[in-house]
Amino acid sequence: MSYRNRVFLIALAAAGMASAAHAGLVVRSVGTGAAAFPVGRSVAAGTPITLTAGDMLTILDGQATRTFRGPGTFDLGRAAAATTTLASAATALSSQSAARKPRLGTVRGVPAIESASLWDVDLDAADAGTQCVVDPASVILRRGETKAPRTLTIMPAKGTAAKVMLAAGAASAKWPASLPASGSYTIMDNGQTRSVDFAKIPAPTGDAATDAEALIKAGCTSQLERFVASLEK
Repeated sequence: MSYRNRVFLIALAAAGMASAAHAGLVVRSVGTGAAAFPVGRSVAAGTPITLTAGDMLTILDGQATRTFRGPGTFDLGRAAAATTTLASAATALSSQSAARKPRLGTVRGVPAIESASLWDVDLDAADAGTQCVVDPASVILRRGETKAPRTLTIMPAKGTAAKVMLAAGAASAKWPASLPASGSYTIMDNGQTRSVDFAKIPAPTGDAATDAEALIKAGCTSQLERFVASLEK
């Protein structure tokens, strides 16, 4: 092989590696025009991104989240989107921060409320859906409004239900030790019913794309949104 051909092949390989390195991960996809770019899709630099009015696409490329809003045709490799530099992914997940602001303070006889966590089961959500957990032994149930006491009845698909009491002023309670945080449950809460399906995922790596992809693969859409929002702060 001639020297010129070797140089050409090396340059071609380098270009391919650079293109792969600039691939981004779709973490938000809103609107009919954005349907071609579902959450979880990898988008390489140079791929035309065509959006219609009202569409929004957020792509995580390892260095920043880039948000594209339609109408228009965009390219991940160009500065054609609102860009938010990432906070530390390790901080966002390992410290279990959440997108919502924690409620802090004290109530007579009740200790200070701890900060909300990405791994908490949100009792204010209409349906918890799939809940990713890293440590099934440390699952927390959390609510926003703390004025009134609440009694939860947690029912597994098979077996005995367990009750959890949240006193007035208490924002959180531990998941009952008698029930493993795996599989599907129904939570009865003040006359309302919601379901939660637990999915165990690996511990956070500190790499935003890797950790986001773990949430996507497990179907933990609510936690993914909160994770991305925490990175954008």
